[in-house]
Amino acid sequence: MASPPAHRQLDALPDDLLAEVLIRLPSLADLGRACASCASFRRVVTDPAFLRRARALHPPSLLGFCGASPGAGGFHFHPAEAPHPSAPAARGVLRAADFGFSFLPSPDPLGWIVRDVLGGRFLLDRDVVEEGAAAASRILAVCDPLFRRYLLLPQIPQDLAAASDLRQSRRGDTFFAPIGEEECVAAVAETSFKVIWIAECADKLVAFVFSSVTGQWRATASVCWGDLSPAFSRPACRSMSRRSYAYGCFYWMMGDSGKNLLVLDMRRMDFSVLELPSSAPGHDIVECAIVEEGEGKIGMFAFRNYIAGYALQIYSAKMQNEGKAAAGKWSFETAMVVPFDEFGILGATSRELLLKVPPSFARGCYSLEFSTNPSCKYLESVRRVISGVPPSLSFLYVGYPPTLSSPSI
Repeated sequence: MASPPAHRQLDALPDDLLAEVLIRLPSLADLGRACASCASFRRVVTDPAFLRRARALHPPSLLGFCGASPGAGGFHFHPAEAPHPSAPAARGVLRAADFGFSFLPSPDPLGWIVRDVLGGRFLLDRDVVEEGAAAASRILAVCDPLFRRYLLLPQIPQDLAAASDLRQSRRGDTFFAPIGEEECVAAVAETSFKVIWIAECADKLVAFVFSSVTGQWRATASVCWGDLSPAFSRPACRSMSRRSYAYGCFYWMMGDSGKNLLVLDMRRMDFSVLELPSSAPGHDIVECAIVEEGEGKIGMFAFRNYIAGYALQIYSAKMQNEGKAAAGKWSFETAMVVPFDEFGILGATSRELLLKVPPSFARGCYSLEFSTNPSCKYLESVRRVISGVPPSLSFLYVGYPPTLSSPSI
């Protein structure tokens, strides 16, 4: 008598034993195929407890880029393309999600602007149609386009806004912050989030934090421009660009001088300034991205402007005991010449830099992967993620295939 197929034999196992078999599959792609093969496998794989174990073993993958396409109208998802390993999962996300946000409440569906993307959630805002409304009056929404869920955030309370003089401010940046395990219980961890609102006032910088756990805003950090750096006495030097995150700190390049990074430490909830590596006149850093390098170090991908073009340089800095990089302690690691004169940093992971490359070189978005060997840092590979070029305001979409996803709100 012929033996039943292997999946039928597994199907007969109790769910707890079947979970121990499935968790040993080597990749998320294998889990996704198992999930689609039969109902019992899908029941086990989609259990929240199993998904938490799987995600702890398999980090999320870059699935594509999101951005507003000029002339095309609305917001679009650009999935990773073959032969990129995330291409099948990216196509699944494209088919399943509503990146037009038609489920959001608004008389004008194009009035919503995407401000950040993290963990499958999108942070959007739109204007309040009200004469004399301040920056703090904008409506914020957090939504999950894969499951078509959203939450409208309350506005910053009037007493907090008045104490910070927000009527005379403008929004510097609005974004998600990772939520610590100590801030929420496991039962709501997957749907918990934190939003940061930074307001640029005339004489100071103020940070507000919204927690989905408490459902409230609070003012957490405030500092006068002059106390941060004498350079910030001029408003032109206060513009914030290219936000990065590493080890509990957010980093922004400030102004157009290429000399300073603004740092927001989420553990201490305070602002500080980190000087960038010095350079000869005319060779300033024009764009950079901060990443976690490991062994108590942060890494930096930096583009410098030279007469012959641009050079991509890599630096590292040792973190001090209080979790900040030591000022002036950047160590040069390696460099490479960039063979194009128009580019844009789309984002970075711990070992990859994602670049938008112009048509004059080889149109598309590329992943530059570097060795993580501390004694030998070099470029390992250049891999095209998509052939099209998304707009300048783009966000990395990092996540899991739809079959291995669960609602984030």
